[in-house]
Parts: sequence; structure tokens; C-alpha cells
Amino acid sequence: MNRILILVVLALLQINVLAAEQRINIQVLNEKLQNQGATWYAKDNWLNQLPKEDLQRMMGLRETPAQDAEFVVPESSIKTKGNLPTVHDWRDYRGQNWVSPMLNQANCGSCVAFASIGVLETQVNISSLIPQLNRRLSPQFLFSCGGGACNWGWMPESASRFLMKKGTTDEACLPYTSGATGNDVSCKAACSDSSQRSQKIAGYTTPSRSARNITAVKQALLKGPVMTTLTVYSDFITYGGGVYKRSSKEALGGHAVSIVGYDDSKNAWIIRNSWSEDWGDHGFGYVDYDDDSGISDSTWLFNVPAIDGYVSTINPHSYSYMTGVTQFDGTSSYAKTDSLQFNVYGDSGKISATQSCRSSQCSAQVDTTQLSDGRYEIETLALNSAGNEIARSSRDFFYVINSEPNMSLSFKGAQGVDLSKPLKGRVEFDIVAESSPVPMSSLEFHIVDINGKENIRHSDIVLSKMTLGWRTPLVPNGTYTIYLTGKISADGFERTVESAQYSIEVKN
Repeated sequence: MNRILILVVLALLQINVLAAEQRINIQVLNEKLQNQGATWYAKDNWLNQLPKEDLQRMMGLRETPAQDAEFVVPESSIKTKGNLPTVHDWRDYRGQNWVSPMLNQANCGSCVAFASIGVLETQVNISSLIPQLNRRLSPQFLFSCGGGACNWGWMPESASRFLMKKGTTDEACLPYTSGATGNDVSCKAACSDSSQRSQKIAGYTTPSRSARNITAVKQALLKGPVMTTLTVYSDFITYGGGVYKRSSKEALGGHAVSIVGYDDSKNAWIIRNSWSEDWGDHGFGYVDYDDDSGISDSTWLFNVPAIDGYVSTINPHSYSYMTGVTQFDGTSSYAKTDSLQFNVYGDSGKISATQSCRSSQCSAQVDTTQLSDGRYEIETLALNSAGNEIARSSRDFFYVINSEPNMSLSFKGAQGVDLSKPLKGRVEFDIVAESSPVPMSSLEFHIVDINGKENIRHSDIVLSKMTLGWRTPLVPNGTYTIYLTGKISADGFERTVESAQYSIEVKN
């Protein structure tokens, strides 16, 4: 799993911005930080293009950490076994990266779910002694079925209890779409066998509880990452590198992240955020132990049973599009693996196709023309020499497309917006992106000025109905041509549809 100037509620976007106003002037902020002798620097990113109300919506911690007081546990009261290492980083422990891939919560207050999933996926790797395991678990299932909501968020304690009682399923069972739509998803949308596909925790502990306890959190981090909470100030949005310590007085709300290590030479925690690799250092950052955001005052450490080996589907991965003759790739770490079997499931939940190959890491050729176009799920089984199952992978989902798709794309002003009249402020468009037998794989919003200079905003999640928000103050006043393009792209197969073009005037 890999891991905007547009609020898309198309918010899982990568933006190609040629020129845009910033919510925070990066140059001015960096000059201020330099004058203050700060140990960090700011950089522009997609979050700095969002209005304050959208940023506040992403702060999905129901209870913001206290900003006016902090309890501190005396270090002398904490018993330690030997000396703690001065540096511990799960991204580079014994020469291996144990941290699962970066994620993006986008336009939804689902930070608690994403922090929980980041901790859980990484702890599965650590407990199983398999750094590359990286089970792709569903933050949408955890958030939707556990009681979270985009507009008001969730609580880490509730998430921890839900993971212990019910767990969360694989990403294929309930893919994350709330970030792209800004809307909540019903738990009923999950796959029918979600209970058989869930990953639970055996329990959890709270190394710190509403009080700063640096040594206890460090001790916990030797076992695995921890979830924590903090108050986000406006300058945190623009963090680019170094050791963060707030300089802003403007609080945006409560947020949840995971701590994946610490470094005493920097006097800092190493955090993993859920705002894509565009934020910080590829999604990670250092926060000073003494920062008054409340970082590390409350933490949650998960107890995850070990897996004695792993089976993984390398290709296809979730959100893949396949066409023609292609191949499935898989791998197994079990010593007795003689062959791999790839099971493909259709919408009915029944097996639609099976392919196999001999070896613990191998590929099987697949003719997708033998499958009907549409959505499928795949899992890989490791078999011994007698043909008996040893273990199986979590499921991924993919799309097959071999026929000519039916695609249509249109948009109009939302909430009474008249495109024939001058536009100002933030305006919204209602998008209808119809495509069968598979959804579009990407969507682009084009803004072309009178000189032919073009800006493109891009989304890799496309739903049949979406809302696009455009902040017109981010472009100079003038005449523009705006339109959408949608694509279905697979290896050697690409089809494109274009909406009607509108000539509009921006006048702020």
C-alpha cells in the first residue's frame, strides 16, 4: 500500500500547482523560525492550501488535549531495566524497516483510525519478526464499524477496545473512501465474511495517561510503536523537517498520530502522521519532548500475537486494473511451501478462477479475458508437497477490463452556483462520473487561463458521485476554461473521457 489543493471532497489528491496562494506564507514563517532560533523549518504542501474549516475537520480527536496545563511524572519514580538506548527507530531497527507504508486520511476526521492502523500493521510485523509482512488492514472498517464519523472523529480508547473485541478486516473487505468523499460509510458495506478476515489485538496498555512520562513511553517503544494524541497548531501543518516545537498560538484541534521511535540527541519523538508523504519527511517528523502540544502525554501500546510466517500477494495489489494476459505474483516465508495457489473471488464470494505455480516465490500467467469485466478479490495460499494448505494471505482487490467501457463525465455548479456568472470565494461542483463495467481509475480537474497556462488537480479514487471544491481566491482574477477528464488505465489499456468545457470568470 502506497501511499490537494483541492478539497474534493476529492481529497486524496496529488496536486500539480503552478502558482497558488498559501494559507501560511512559508517564507515569512521560515524567517520567523530562523530569528527565534527554531530547530525546524516549514515547507508548502497540500494542507497549506486548505481553508481553516477543512483543516479543523481533519482534526478528528473528540477530546483535544489540555493546552493550559500539563501533569508530569517525575523521572526518578520510574524503574527501568538497565539503560535505555539513546536512539530507537522502528524505521531502521537492526538494518530493517518495520514500519508499514504511509497512509493519507484526507478529507475526514479519521485520524484515530489511521493512527491505530499504523500501529497495528507495524506491530504485526514486529511481533511476527517479519519486517516486510505489511498486512494491508482497513481503516474504513475500524472507523465505520467502531463508531467514528468524519465530522466529529473518534477516541483512541474506543478504537483500542474495538480492536480487541472485534478487530479490523483487510483493506479489500472495506476500502477507504471517506477521504475522497468526505462522507461516512456504513459498516454494512463491508464484505459478508468480515469476521473471518479480521485482525485483532490481544490487549493494550497505556504507558502514559494524561501526564508526561517520557521514560515509560521510551520503554514501551522498545516493544513497538504507540498511538498518541496532540493539539495541532497552525504551523504544524507546514512542518518540513527538523525538530518541531510550536511557534504558533492558533490551535486547530486534537489529532492522533503514532510514535515510532525517539532520539535523545535531538530530544525528540519520531512520529508517523496520516497526511501522506507530502507532509514532513515523507510523512514522518520529529517533535520535541518538551513541545506543549501534549504529544506523548497519553499513549496506547498494542499487544499483537505473533504470526509464525507470512503469505503475500505481490501482484495484483488493491486498486489495480488488469487487462489481457498478465500474471499473479506471490511469496511465502514458510519453509515447507511447495507451491502457491491464487484464488480469485467474484462478487458472489465464490471462486471465479484459480492459478498456481511451483515454489515459495513464483508467478502464474493469467488470461483475464477468461474473466468477466468487473471487480475481484484475490488471496494467495501456500501449499505443502501434499497439496495441503499451510497459510494464506490477506485479500486484495483489483479490476478486470477487456471490453470497451461506457464512460460519461459531467459537472455543474452545486448549491445554486451559476457558472455563467462571475465566481468568487470557495465554490463547489457536483460531479457525476459514470463508468461501467468498472469505475474510472483516475480523475483530473483542469484549470486553463487565458494564456493557455494549465493547472491540474488529480484524484486516484473515483466514485460515481463526488463533490469538488475550488477556492477561487487561489488564482488571479480573470477568465478560465475548466473541465474534467476521467481515465481507465491498465497495462496497455487506456480509455479517456472528457466533460464539457466551461468558460468562467473569477472575480474576487
